[in-house]
Amino acid sequence: MQPSHYAWHLTFELRPRPDVITLLSDFPEIPGYRIESPLGAGGMATVYRARQLGLDRLVAIKVLRSIGRDGEELNQRFEQEAKMIAALDHPNIVAIYEVTRTTSGDACYVMPLLDYGDLGTWPKPTPELQIKRVIGAVLEALGHAHKHGVVHRDVKAENVLFDVRGTPMLADFGVALKVEKLDRLTVLGRTVGSSQTMSPEQARGEAVDGRSDLYSVGCLIFELLVGEQAFAGDDFLAVALKHQQNPVPRLPEACAHWQPFLDQALAKRPDERFATAADMAAALLAVGQSLPSHGPVRRASWRLPLAVGGALLGVLLLLGMLLRPDAPADDPPAPVAAPAILAAPAPAAPAQSIDPFADALGAIGAGRVFDGTPGSADALLAQAFASEPVDARAIDLRDELLAKFETQLIDADDASLEQWLPRWKQFVQVSSAGQTPPVRAVVAQLEQRFRPVLQQARNSRDRVRASAVLGLAQILPQPSAGFEQLVKEVAAMPVSGVAFRDAQGPELLLIAAGRIKGFSAPFAVTRGEITRADYARFAKSTGRAPASCRDGGRARSWQAPGFDQQTVEPVVCVSFADASAYAQWLTRQSGHRYRLPTLNEWRALDSASRAGICANLRGENADCNDQAQQTAALGRFPAAAGMPHDLAGNVREWTSSCEIKQVGKVRQTMGKIGNWFTRKDKNTSSSVCVGRYVAGSGWRDTSLVARAVSNSENAAAVDTGFRLIRDVR
Repeated sequence: MQPSHYAWHLTFELRPRPDVITLLSDFPEIPGYRIESPLGAGGMATVYRARQLGLDRLVAIKVLRSIGRDGEELNQRFEQEAKMIAALDHPNIVAIYEVTRTTSGDACYVMPLLDYGDLGTWPKPTPELQIKRVIGAVLEALGHAHKHGVVHRDVKAENVLFDVRGTPMLADFGVALKVEKLDRLTVLGRTVGSSQTMSPEQARGEAVDGRSDLYSVGCLIFELLVGEQAFAGDDFLAVALKHQQNPVPRLPEACAHWQPFLDQALAKRPDERFATAADMAAALLAVGQSLPSHGPVRRASWRLPLAVGGALLGVLLLLGMLLRPDAPADDPPAPVAAPAILAAPAPAAPAQSIDPFADALGAIGAGRVFDGTPGSADALLAQAFASEPVDARAIDLRDELLAKFETQLIDADDASLEQWLPRWKQFVQVSSAGQTPPVRAVVAQLEQRFRPVLQQARNSRDRVRASAVLGLAQILPQPSAGFEQLVKEVAAMPVSGVAFRDAQGPELLLIAAGRIKGFSAPFAVTRGEITRADYARFAKSTGRAPASCRDGGRARSWQAPGFDQQTVEPVVCVSFADASAYAQWLTRQSGHRYRLPTLNEWRALDSASRAGICANLRGENADCNDQAQQTAALGRFPAAAGMPHDLAGNVREWTSSCEIKQVGKVRQTMGKIGNWFTRKDKNTSSSVCVGRYVAGSGWRDTSLVARAVSNSENAAAVDTGFRLIRDVR
């Protein structure tokens, strides 16, 4: 593990401090923990690798170095911030186990030890799909934090860590602050964070909100795409000035389709950026799905009025210049530009006119609108709305521009909408035009167009079916309440093949309808078997006693199976009754129905997930590099894309299917007599369930092929665990 993974502190830059590490020979004493080594240090805190004695697990502990007469006040602030972070219960945010103090009174908090690398160690440039996966998780974490009033203030590659499953985890909220408490906890003019990803307002020491974090995310994306910092410099001041003054850097041609996204993410003014992390995530999902292109105008009725308008405008401008009192008599008239249609490539911006609105009027007449250039009519008009009071002529031109563009926008294909809609929305917001008739007409027509696709995606519980429509639908300004709710429901649905969780439940994979033969409806399945950590939360919550589990005559249990296990390995020594109880408990906790798979479902999953012949089996397999003597961590061997791991090998798994046996007439009659005496209504049919099937192979098997066997519902074994299916409704 690299020290920089945990080298966090509360001042300007977060850098490893090897000088401090070598001098700290006397580790702090923290009741219940044994410090093993320092991991990194900063200006105000040190992070240590430690072992929690009560649970015998490795953790990371961040300890504040409070020195001087303000030490106690600093300790209290540190504890207050730690409690804010601890309240952020999200699968993509590094959790805080405990907030405590050292024996000398220094505040500290305890976190999981994540030593599986950070985003800063990834090779760059990074593949775009990987960028979307990781940054999407970071934005989900930030959205959760922002909804709770917490701003991270130091989003950078080194603060995106990964757990054993490769799940991105946003770390180091140590400089995060509650928005409503900024006036009390900070002093304006004090800069906190990393200069390479710091927003302009943060660099100036001003109060910040969640949009500052989104700017930092933009810097992070640029770094992943290009392999260089968006704004680099030799010192903090030089970089801070570039964030405030330099234009957004241009991307190379290979990733130029990201430029509109980064232009908005790295806007100097917070109001010009994405409003929320959810907005940014939607735009991120839409990047590159279909590259924008300028197609021909689809309604011929636009061409004639625009051409005539352009010609008339040219004549008027020419007459205006000839009749201008201060114009010399021998000045040659300015050439009149040829009229252009709306979708034609935009020419260079015209020269600045004396009349501040003449250029905008000319751009409207020539069809230079929403093309992303400084000479576009919307860009020229937006300047008039930057301050109050707004000139009435600007409002008139705004309404004319929006009215002319209404039909063009409604008739545009998805590729053109991806280009035009974000610029159109930005202009609508800047010019406060959300309630004008052209805007409401566009929103209503596009809602009608997008709704069937979104409803189909919602009904099939597969967000992928929404395709680019979801990203476009999320851009619409001030949509109707029903449409907005539909968009939120679709956006909240998982994507097929991408891991997700229900709160603190196990990781799940959505399997789309028809993806596996025999499954006509979508469902979710746990990415691997239920782990010891998953089961421990259930056992602690319910107080369920361990099942009887004997192996070679020795008594075993899920807590002590006779060999060492990590928390990320599958739980063993659990019975069918235990697995069913866990599913019922998780159903109550999450509000979603969890259950054991049937034998046929399990076999279909096993067939679809196979990616080779490797698995955790008995003995050593040179081709598979199988070094596990018993169970292994989930996902050690590959599975087919988008499919769950370890259906072959590791542990055998319970299913809900019964072994049915026929009961003779004598036994049926005796059963009925017994029911009459006990007054109980028991099953007296000719078929009874005598056991539940266990499927697949485990670490004791020597082959991937293992037939299903029936065991008693209360039986448990050291090579048997379970996974669950979650119904998608």
